[in-house]
Amino acid sequence: MNGNRCIYTVAIATPSQRPTAFLHICTAPVLEYACAVWHSSLTVAQSDALESVQKRAISIIYSCADYDTSLIVAGIDSLRDRREKLTARYFVRQVLASSSHLHCMLPDRRDNDTINRLQNPKPFHSIRARTNKFRKSFLPYCLDNYT
Repeated sequence: MNGNRCIYTVAIATPSQRPTAFLHICTAPVLEYACAVWHSSLTVAQSDALESVQKRAISIIYSCADYDTSLIVAGIDSLRDRREKLTARYFVRQVLASSSHLHCMLPDRRDNDTINRLQNPKPFHSIRARTNKFRKSFLPYCLDNYT
């Protein structure tokens, strides 16, 4: 089931059957599937296209308010914010954990003497990227933003 079919289901439901939980049950799994891996590589246009699906669903459920107000009333985050949180959580749990199979992909750690002398201390050496595409990929993005 894609995002538009989920929106159609929200649209044909009666007003008493339009809880925000339905939005999370149907659209979130479709729009956020494996987002931890591809979130950092999204362009602004692609991110806006994903957000537009949630905007449409929210406008159906809360027809009298704008998108930002509806998100506050519904108590949910924008898709971009949720993708950021899921990516950060995945990185911390699945990559930084020393027992993780992905831990071996991390660059070497800096020694504590070097970290203490730096103005913006990062625990890992930075990954040099020759292309912008690799720079926006999962591991370099997470090392820059979540360590």
